[in-house]
Amino acid sequence: MTLESPSFRRAVALFAALLWTACAGSRPVPAAPEPKEPAVHRVDSGRTHWVLRPSEAYDALCLLNLLRGDAFYTRFYPAEFQRFSALLGAPEQAALAHLTERMAKQGGKMVGPFLTLVFSVTEATTVEDLAATVADDAAWGRMRADFLATSYGKEDGFAEVEAVRKDLGVLLAFLKRVEFPRIWRAEYLPTVEQAIAGLAAKVAPYDVVGWDERMLGRDLQVAALNAHVLKFAKPHGIRVTGWNFLTDATYPADVTVKTAVHELLHPPFTREGVLDAKLKALEADPYFQRLVREHDPAFGYTTARGLTEEDCAEAIDVYVSEREGLLRNREGRALTGAEFFRDHDDGFHVLAFVLYEEFKRAGPSREGTYESFLLGLFEQGVLKPGELERRFRASPGHYPVKALGEAAR
Repeated sequence: MTLESPSFRRAVALFAALLWTACAGSRPVPAAPEPKEPAVHRVDSGRTHWVLRPSEAYDALCLLNLLRGDAFYTRFYPAEFQRFSALLGAPEQAALAHLTERMAKQGGKMVGPFLTLVFSVTEATTVEDLAATVADDAAWGRMRADFLATSYGKEDGFAEVEAVRKDLGVLLAFLKRVEFPRIWRAEYLPTVEQAIAGLAAKVAPYDVVGWDERMLGRDLQVAALNAHVLKFAKPHGIRVTGWNFLTDATYPADVTVKTAVHELLHPPFTREGVLDAKLKALEADPYFQRLVREHDPAFGYTTARGLTEEDCAEAIDVYVSEREGLLRNREGRALTGAEFFRDHDDGFHVLAFVLYEEFKRAGPSREGTYESFLLGLFEQGVLKPGELERRFRASPGHYPVKALGEAAR
């Protein structure tokens, strides 16, 4: 083997490679940089201390809801639905089908909003956090106990979530396998953070806590109002536990502020005693029962009690939002409360409309708690079981209820 022969040159190259490997092995290999923490913006406005932040965990749960293939959601995210659904295997498809059957069809729940509500008690921030809760019996038990201790848990229970625990394990493993956390940070987080920076510059004038406290007649004790800005929240604004709500990065500032006004109101009162009895009687009203049964279940609120709470919150929300110039259509035109109620959720929030009209009649000088306001309406015969439809039709601002098949005038 000569110095110029090919075999000699190959031997020298091999020796050099081995020598480099040995030397490199004796030195520590630099660690991959830790991903930076998502940006958080804080803005003070009177009684309201806004905290705006992204959330990988909430986006992941909303994406799982999207992957069920419900057109109510896929119309907003067609490309993302195609991208991730193409990667689903038979186990994931079976898990999604069972999730839909057990939670949506049997349980009457909006899957994404309900999952985010339940997991919010864990304060999970990543897919890994969610998966660890599902996999570990002790962590799962803590989540169950903490959720059942909330007003939502007392109302909804934990049976549907318990029934889909294995499905959630399969689906969260899928998100890890297809590298959703990496995709979220690389592709979605920059856009969300840009939206948050823009939103932070716009929310300063809006003291939503102060507005709601004046309407409810009590102190809300909100140390910080956390708006979790997501890639996959549409078409919802979602209240989760604590003073937290979810909004979408694409929503205009007035939509997010209006969402905050609304979500802070849940629950709008303590439902007990005389007020509880009167509300139960109102819920038995035949017209109210039709509204519960006949509206599109995709909008949620498929129980009388759930619809009552939503309508009692929405009445304040729309009254305040109209007053503050937050009610607008997609083109930015200001809406009246009556116009909003006509188009929102096919118009089935009739009780909210009746209450909204009474807020307008009472005016800004109204005093006392929301509970006392409602009891006064019962005493005056405004809220009279069996008379809800008549009361609604008597208002000059009443509208055809699309949810009940009423044709537009």
